[in-house]
This record gives sequence, C-alpha cells and structure tokens, in this order.
Amino acid sequence: MKRTVLESTPYEGLKSGSHLDVEVYYDKGGANYFCGGTTQRGYYVSVTPATHKNGMVSVVLFTGIKKLLLQTSRFSDKQFEQAVELGRAAAPELIAYVLEKEKAA
Repeated sequence: MKRTVLESTPYEGLKSGSHLDVEVYYDKGGANYFCGGTTQRGYYVSVTPATHKNGMVSVVLFTGIKKLLLQTSRFSDKQFEQAVELGRAAAPELIAYVLEKEKAA
C-alpha cells in the first residue's frame, strides 16, 4: 500500500496528540472487521491526530477521519498523483472537522 504524507502540522490543545498528520494512501478494500462492513478499493485522504516525540510517532486508535477520493479497480502511479492533488483540495475541510472534534471532546 503506497502512502504519502501531505503535511504534519503542530496544533495546541488537541486531546489525542500534538500534530495533525494529513496523508493520501491506496487501500485494496474488502472486509472491515472493525465496523462490520466493507471498504471500497481506491485512494483515500486521512487526517489523524498524532504525537511526535523523540523521533517517534504515535496515534490513538479510532481518532481522525478519512475520505474516499477516487474509487478504482487497481493501483497506478498516475492515479495516485491525481489522488494527491484531490487530497490537497479536500484536506482543509477534514482538518477543520478533526480540530472541532478534538477541541470539543
């Protein structure tokens, strides 16, 4: 599974971390045993609160959000580059959602 980090920005006052990591990745899809459904195959953007300390990155499970950018039948580098551009456009909305969720809790 290919991944690329678009940004890792520090924020103060987050409940579950010190930074918000934004990344675009490819998921092969299939059964999702955590939610009891299926995940579509394609390219996703995710925004996750993370703690960066001493060169290590840790995250709390089930925090953050992901969004399907491009549904596809297989991976290709050309589609991945297109998904990165779509991810850059979708990131501000998802960042605002996670910030509101983290500061409200």
